[in-house]
Amino acid sequence: MKILLVNKYHFAQGGADRAYLDMGDMLTRAGHEIAFFSMRHPKNISTVWNQHFASNVDYEEAGRAGLSQKIRVATNILWNREAEGCMERLLDNFCPDIVHLHNIYHQLSPAILRPIKKRGIPAVMTLHDYKLISPNYSLFVRGNIWEETKNGAYWKCVRDRCVKDSFAKSALCAAEAYIHRWIGAYDTISLFLSPSQFLIKKFHEFGFDRPIEYLPNPLVPFPKEDSFAELPNNAPFVFIGRLSPEKGIEKILIALKKLDDTSTLHIVGDGPERGRLMALTEELGISRRVSFLGYLSGNTLNRERNEARAILLPSLWYENMPYALTEALAEGAIVIASRRGGIPERVRDGENGFLFDPDDTHSLVEKMRLVQSLKNESLRNIRKAARESVEDLREELFVKHLDTLYQGIV
Repeated sequence: MKILLVNKYHFAQGGADRAYLDMGDMLTRAGHEIAFFSMRHPKNISTVWNQHFASNVDYEEAGRAGLSQKIRVATNILWNREAEGCMERLLDNFCPDIVHLHNIYHQLSPAILRPIKKRGIPAVMTLHDYKLISPNYSLFVRGNIWEETKNGAYWKCVRDRCVKDSFAKSALCAAEAYIHRWIGAYDTISLFLSPSQFLIKKFHEFGFDRPIEYLPNPLVPFPKEDSFAELPNNAPFVFIGRLSPEKGIEKILIALKKLDDTSTLHIVGDGPERGRLMALTEELGISRRVSFLGYLSGNTLNRERNEARAILLPSLWYENMPYALTEALAEGAIVIASRRGGIPERVRDGENGFLFDPDDTHSLVEKMRLVQSLKNESLRNIRKAARESVEDLREELFVKHLDTLYQGIV
């Protein structure tokens, strides 16, 4: 089968991009012929399809530009005609049997769906966030869950400045949502896919009436079996992810302050909150117990994960199904995660990991102390259960399910 994969980034910037790139590798190994469509970017992975990619759009840079540039960028968010033309040319060149979309919002826009619909090519879309039901893709505003746009009440986004606390950006994104809904911009998509059951329920709760199939993202490659070596007494707690407000890292720092002085924390990742979080460690008097390691990958990242007392996921927003969670479980790491979003679908409290109330720091402290007190036999049992809980995320199972869905639509 000839399959066109579409995503606004052709490099691994986040979980959606990784899912898109992994899908390309898996489908190629399964014998399918794959093409890609994205936008040009200096970090892009090399591909022969780059000649068809749309121009790079940098909204941070555009925000500092003049009025005419801002108007052009705003117009592209609503309907990117250049991306539409690029898609036209790629479809003429490749002629896919099916198109599978990931994140296309803003940079590419649903304009790219028009030439797909014109040719009668079936389309599938994996949902990685809440953008199709809210101008605020994370349903998280100024530190709190925000669910004001149920049944298409997008005007509330402007009222609450739901996009980057900006009236102008909120107004633009609200207009985008109304226009795309009025014209049925996404009606050409035959089937939507979701990595979590929670996202499906939340979409339906907001009035989304299109079919959504549950299909969790696989782990590629799936980790090899591990003997689960005993951890030293001074093993650190570890956070892995983007340093941004919705990730709840501040909760960990406050909790660490309440543990004994031998408890330490490694923070792996980078992001806009790094400076503020480093200042908070000084304010709390725990800076010597916290190490900011920056972005890590490969064996270095695996070592941090495998030598952790526990992997902490204190997310405040409705996580869909983060790789930080499924990767930790697959490695047999002890996980302490917030009871929010899709996370409880994978973590059974006290069996293959631990859950806590993200609005209650004391709840997190209790789970961290509990993990510190567990004996090696108990830890091994939980680690074994953690690994077994993600056996369904193997590549062969994912490809088989996806093939069945494609055949049904084509």
